[in-house]
Amino acid sequence: MMTPADAARVYAIAESVGATVIGDEAYRWLAVPGGAPFAEPFFDLGPRGISVGTLSKPFGLPGLRIGWIAGPPDLIQACWGLRDYISLSPGKLNDALAQLGMRHRKRIVARNTEIITANLATAAAWIGERSSFISWTPPRGGLLALLKYDLPMDSLPLADKLALEYSVMLAPGSAFGYERHLRLGVGQRPDIFTRGLEEAGKCFEEVRSSKLEVRS
Repeated sequence: MMTPADAARVYAIAESVGATVIGDEAYRWLAVPGGAPFAEPFFDLGPRGISVGTLSKPFGLPGLRIGWIAGPPDLIQACWGLRDYISLSPGKLNDALAQLGMRHRKRIVARNTEIITANLATAAAWIGERSSFISWTPPRGGLLALLKYDLPMDSLPLADKLALEYSVMLAPGSAFGYERHLRLGVGQRPDIFTRGLEEAGKCFEEVRSSKLEVRS
């Protein structure tokens, strides 16, 4: 996650060579309580900054398929023209629900903060009980973290086992270039999140007791 200083430095480099910077800000408004502050939107840094985002992650509204872009007027006009040519407009109901979500943004963000706070505490306690073979890097913003584990199984077969036998979805770290890691999301409803960790713990104990090393 970029710090404000990092974002400003990237923008300055781009500006010095006449380049444009696009900031993917899908996790804006999903700050972690006590975590690092998000960098300013690139759009706010100057005329060469473009910001894009979505209602999917911070608002929990992925089904609407609606996002946003902020940039120079000529670029936005070109985007409007392309949108009209490709898909014209979103569904009226999608648009109405998106506006409703924006109007109640403060309440949604407050609810998100409660969920993230509860789940981070639950995850920290759960990992602490298994510190002999699990560690993690808590998120500084957003909803994702990596679990590092010491188990005799690569991440892809372990993720498959979790999904098929324990109904727990943890993405394999190998998909992101980090073997013997699993990606954990902390945005689920706290009761479901807690139950998921309990089931994952059962799976890990089963794997630990096995003497067979499984690689993908």
